[in-house]
This record gives sequence, C-alpha cells and structure tokens, in this order.
Amino acid sequence: MSALVPPAALGAWRRVRRHAVPPAMIAAATEARLAGGWRAACAEAGVRIEASPAQLARFADDLQFLAPDLVRWHLPRNVARGDTTLSPRRRVVLVQRGDAALVMQTPRVGPGPQLLTLVVLDSLDDGRFAVEDWTHRRYLWDARRTGELAGAVSGPRALEMLRLQDAGRVLEAWAAAGVEIPPPSEEAGDRHALFRNRQLLFSFVRLDADPSCLLAAARERGGPTASFDVSHYGELRVHDLQTDRPFGEWTKAMGYNGSRPPDRVPVAEYLRPIDLHLLRFGVLSPAQLHPLVGPVLAPFWSGSSYAGADPWDGPVRVRCRGEWHELGWSGGRLTVPHSDDERRREETLLALGGQLQGCFAAAQAWRDRSARLPRRLEEQRRDLMLRAQHGDLAGVLRLLDAGVDPLARDPHGRTLLHFLPELLSRLLAAGLDVDARDRRGRTALHTAIHGNASVALVRSLIDAGARTDVADDIGDTLVDDYRRHRPDLALLDPLRP
Repeated sequence: MSALVPPAALGAWRRVRRHAVPPAMIAAATEARLAGGWRAACAEAGVRIEASPAQLARFADDLQFLAPDLVRWHLPRNVARGDTTLSPRRRVVLVQRGDAALVMQTPRVGPGPQLLTLVVLDSLDDGRFAVEDWTHRRYLWDARRTGELAGAVSGPRALEMLRLQDAGRVLEAWAAAGVEIPPPSEEAGDRHALFRNRQLLFSFVRLDADPSCLLAAARERGGPTASFDVSHYGELRVHDLQTDRPFGEWTKAMGYNGSRPPDRVPVAEYLRPIDLHLLRFGVLSPAQLHPLVGPVLAPFWSGSSYAGADPWDGPVRVRCRGEWHELGWSGGRLTVPHSDDERRREETLLALGGQLQGCFAAAQAWRDRSARLPRRLEEQRRDLMLRAQHGDLAGVLRLLDAGVDPLARDPHGRTLLHFLPELLSRLLAAGLDVDARDRRGRTALHTAIHGNASVALVRSLIDAGARTDVADDIGDTLVDDYRRHRPDLALLDPLRP
C-alpha cells in the first residue's frame, strides 16, 4: 500500500498502458520519425495537423524531433472511473516562440475517438480549454531529451523519499531533504480552520513529487524564499533557501482567485510519472512501457511484473443445458456446438417471444448491450472496442481476420464504425448499418465530424450513403457541429440553410 498511489489507480493505469497507445502505432510513428517525416509520424499517431506551413515554419527545428506517440503516452487521462480515455479539452504547450505557441490539443469529448490536433496559437486561453505547459519538460515529447525524465522527477535519495512518502511520513521526507516543516495546526478552535488544515495535510501527503527535486528547483531560482501550491486549502512557503537550514511554514493559498506569487515553484513540472510506480510495484516491466520511457525508468523496476491474462487466449466456456460448451470465432460469428436444426428451433422460439438460452443467448448478447454476456466474452468485447477507440487498426483487423464478429457495441452503444471509419467497406459488408446510432443518438458521421476525423473519412461516409439530416438526442445536427467545430469541411456547405 502507498499513500501516493491507490491500488485501484495502478490497475486502471495498467489497462491504459495496454490499450491507449498501441504498440503498432508506436512502431509506425517511430519509423516515420526516424525517416525524417514528422507529418507522417503524426498521421500514424492519430494526430491531425491544423496549422499552415507558414505557422509551422517557426517551429521547424522542433518538429523534426517531435515524437507524437510519446506525447499521446504522457497526456493526462481520466482514470478515476477506470476509463482509458484522454482528459478532454486540454491544450498542451510544447514550444513557445514569441507570441506563438505549438500546441497539442486533446479531443473535445472524452469518451469519443481519441484523435489529437496539432495547432499553432497566438492566444492559448479562450475559456474552453485547460492549458498545460510542457515547454520546460521537453523530455515528454522531444525524442532527443527523453533521457532527462528520471533526473527531472527523482533526486539522489529517490528510493528513501519514496519509502517515507509511501508510509505517509511526508514531513520526515522533507526533513531528509533538509527542510523542517511544522504540521498544519490541529489546535482546537475554529472548526472550519481545523477542517482546512486537515485537508491541507491530506493533500500534502499525496503530493507525488520528490522533495529534493522541489527544493533544488526552488534554489535554482536564486531567491531566499519559494512557494509551493499544495492545494486550494493552503501553500507551503520555504524560507532561507540559500542557507543550510531552510524552514517551512503554511500560508493561505494564493493564485487560485488572487495573484500568483512570483516565487512559486510549478509543482506540476516535478510530479512523478505513473510509469515509475507501475514499475516499482511490479505492475509492468520496462519492456511493456513506451520504448522511450521504459529504459529511462528501469532503475525503479522491482524485477517482476504481472503479465495479465489475454482474453483471447483459450476457448470460451459457456454453461448450456446443464453442460459446459466451448465456443469460438469463425467467419465473423460465434461458433456454437449445435446443429442447424437446433439453431432454427432457437430462432423460432425467439420469434415467438421466447428467450434464448446458453450458447445461443451468448451469441445474441455479443451484439446486444442490454443482454448479459459471459465474463470471458465480455472481456473480449471490451478489448476489441478499446482497441478501436484508441486507433489500434492493426489489432482490430487481426481480430476480425481471426473470425471475430465485427457487429459489437461498446458500453455507450458505439460500433466499430464510430471509431474506425477506415473499416467502412468491411463493416458495411458484414451488415452494419452506416447510420447506426449510439446511446446519444449519434451516427458514425456525426461522431466523425464532432471527433475531428479527416475530410477524406467524412467524405467516404457520405459517399456510402450516411444520412446528413440527422440530429442527436439533444437536437444537435450535423450542420450544428460543422458550424461550431469543422470549418474545413467545405463539402458540407450545401447542407447550410
């Protein structure tokens, strides 16, 4: 157990690392980057470029070393509920040149297709996006600088600090770094103040940063004091930084609704990456991380890792008529050990209002999210849909070629076509309706426009007969999304009233 990382978070991040940046995507993007094609690398990593050649020319020296798959790896994600998706509406500043910034932008909607956008902006904050600054953390995206990651987040006594912080002994960890800090006051009195101080200590215990790194960053600034934003309940202020006996005190939080202290150290730049914890707790091995991350953090590896079960290994066993039957995949359907006569009898029973049982119920439930699916099949369906959501086209094709039914839906009712319009012809040939709607009433075309798909993919859906006059459950039409988000889709001009 660790005060820094809850066990549930480790399990959620293991799922993220399995699906969110597919190995095939990393390999293809790396090959393109090493060949000198940063644009091709972006295409392989699911990054759409929305900037003119003149805008990009200012960042030419930076772009040739951009590893877009590494950016995707490090971007913030929503894991609190077990999701694997990117945190939506984030603008991550990679480089700042004068008043222009090279920015990687996450999707507008979290659960949708995980497409990124590379833009050049003169103004970062328009109220719709949260902004993160990676300009001082080039090791998160610059292929030349990835070796700096470990040194940026860990000091010379990194393991000692981790042991103390795991145990919740954060004040001792800071003392070991050379700073004496009193605990927030627990004196009786104002109950609101007592609550705030307890919450402040709670946040301080969970501050996942090496105190030595924070102290070194503060001293590099050259001033006598430094402020560290712990939470909105308060800040840690350290005095006498340039002496061998600095000391800390707790102050009221500033910079949330007031002015930002000029000596504040940006704590977010020194937070440990989750991969460090995945290694030291044996959740993953260095080989299971991004190849630009695993070797750098390998010194923290415990030496063992949990391989995890592959849901596609071995047959699926289903209880049917008092017996265990083995099911498999062939020709795009679930194969069951029953004769054609038995299948026709079950289909007749269903047509008369009856309920399917055993193997036949499992085959029906694969396509119907309202029906209960056996656990192994549910794991397989989840794996298939997560691969699709995160752009693992090679992985999805491999499963479809092995005979897996392509007409599955994810928990939000979306089909493979909602995530991978590239599979349009194959999915239509398998019987998928091009206008199939998810639980929000959105078709694949609706999702493509809202999710920043390429003009070519949007055109292919329209050419395949996708309706352009549909509205989702809240009344948004394709024209509404086109007007708000996709001025580049001139092919939709005829739809405008």
